[in-house]
Amino acid sequence: MKRQSVDIEDLPPLDVRPLRELDLEAPSGPGRSANLSAASGVVRRGDFVYAIGDDELSLAVFRLSDPGPGKLRRVLAGELPADEDERKAHKADLEALTLLPPFEGHPFGALLGLGSGSGERRDRGFVCALGPDGSLRGESRELDLEPVYTLLRRDIVELNIEGASVIEDRLWLLQRGNTSDGLNLVAELSLPEVMGSLQRDLRIDAGELADVRSYDLGDLDGVALTFSDATPLGRDELVFTASAEREDGAIHGSVVGTLDAGGVVQRLRTIDRRYKVEGVHASIDTGVMDFLFVCDQDEPGTASPLLSAAMPVEGRFEH
Repeated sequence: MKRQSVDIEDLPPLDVRPLRELDLEAPSGPGRSANLSAASGVVRRGDFVYAIGDDELSLAVFRLSDPGPGKLRRVLAGELPADEDERKAHKADLEALTLLPPFEGHPFGALLGLGSGSGERRDRGFVCALGPDGSLRGESRELDLEPVYTLLRRDIVELNIEGASVIEDRLWLLQRGNTSDGLNLVAELSLPEVMGSLQRDLRIDAGELADVRSYDLGDLDGVALTFSDATPLGRDELVFTASAEREDGAIHGSVVGTLDAGGVVQRLRTIDRRYKVEGVHASIDTGVMDFLFVCDQDEPGTASPLLSAAMPVEGRFEH
């Protein structure tokens, strides 16, 4: 297995700007607050911003042009208890949200959401087609991830998928570094095979793994940085985030970085350390990356923030 060690850039933490809180028109159930408090993934298409929470069974839908509360769209079947401890034990743990390119029946691409695979009931996901304006088109469809997660467990003892991103003809899954050797992993799956499964039986039978790589992202205050999300940046690069969180839940900060198609880290920079970044969406324009971040501040009942930031593709311009 290939392994890469990375150094954090010697730059000030990336400045972020709060855009809004992820408040909702109505709570997801009795005893719940009307907000998304444990945001774990974010995607933007046009005016629409979509977010998931690891303790919800719904997709939250916001409009950048509308400061009003977002709406929930159910994507997974079942019910979750209101009690926080019980909810943690039974949650689907939706952690990864990403965009898929156009494929048959989905001319404007689709949203793909994945459970972490870190325990029972966490081998589920969903796919939902997008319209030309970025809105959801039709009903979401639930996915069975058990076949591909069983495959991944051959290489990953303690599975915990936190991010997913298309890069060229592969779907990369980012494993949080809580394996037995404490390493972050990237597993590459065949994108055509995944899309074929989406059109057939909604069981992700991705065949054999094409590649698995491990990463040592360093640490903040002695706490290891572990992958928390990923998003495509064009066809042959992706942006990832990683966070340093102690076993007792104390947050020591987050970083944002880029990976090229060969799996080599190009940038790695700290983010304003008040935030534990759990989800990222990125776009690029004339050499500058624009980011949307969502955070899980481990404060049940308190709305997660949506943040924005920008960073040059090449770090040399900031030194």
